[in-house]
Amino acid sequence: MTRHNKNLVTVFVAIIIVLILIRFTTGSTINSGLSLSPHHGKWKTEIISGANGASTGSRSSLTAANPDPSSSTSPHVSVVGSNTKLVNNKAVVLSFDDNRIGDFTYAKPILDKYGFKATFFVICGKTTDSGAMNWQDIAAMQKDGMDIESHTMTHAHPNTLTQPQLNFEIGGSKQCLATHGYDATIFAYPYNEGSNNPVVVNTVAKYYDMARSGTDPLMFLDCKGFTKHPQTDCRTYTPDGKLTYANRYAIRSLSFDILEIKDSFDNATMFSNFTKIVNSQNSFNQGGKINAV
Repeated sequence: MTRHNKNLVTVFVAIIIVLILIRFTTGSTINSGLSLSPHHGKWKTEIISGANGASTGSRSSLTAANPDPSSSTSPHVSVVGSNTKLVNNKAVVLSFDDNRIGDFTYAKPILDKYGFKATFFVICGKTTDSGAMNWQDIAAMQKDGMDIESHTMTHAHPNTLTQPQLNFEIGGSKQCLATHGYDATIFAYPYNEGSNNPVVVNTVAKYYDMARSGTDPLMFLDCKGFTKHPQTDCRTYTPDGKLTYANRYAIRSLSFDILEIKDSFDNATMFSNFTKIVNSQNSFNQGGKINAV
């Protein structure tokens, strides 16, 4: 299966099951972390109708926790709004990495059809590569409401880089995107590497409000649901100086590359497994309060 077809399969699987789409950009401090509010901040959240007929509410804003790496604030999300009614307590965040042309030719028309928005993590130094989205494509994405964020300059392996190289890949990408008019506040780790490396995380924290890694099927927004990595809150470092597993610079997510390989690119199996993962949120999301995404 070609990469473009793989992208298309991923989009179909995600869109069929989506009930709520939360699109992250950036924000400011509010209480214990991330929460929905009908005003304030650039964290834009869109609660949308889902494939199974969920009745959903109005557009809101999402505000982010303190960007201090030592902060213990937890990215907790609760849904508010006078017209909001959640029939099914499930949330899916859509993101696409590597600015492949298939994101523009396959994914975007499907997203547009259903009125969905997503985040596209761009490798800033790869926009002229064969098979990549160029700056015109990326501009069209943003014009239609898509979020453009950072995925390094060249997609190098973060754990192999020196500090000057990390500054170039991580900080340089933010500057590169800014040069083209994009205020990137979120970083995605290439190869899902670096979120467990204090040197990498500290570099990311210098330039971004948060970062995403595709190394767990669900992200618990209070950071307490990871049984193999128990935490009491979402602080980046423990009091004894150890890097935590889940925090604002290690937002865990499901990587479809891993799922596709595991399921041998079998569409029915991928869909079945994805459905199970989404449905597993039911025990964590109750009464309109979203804690697992």
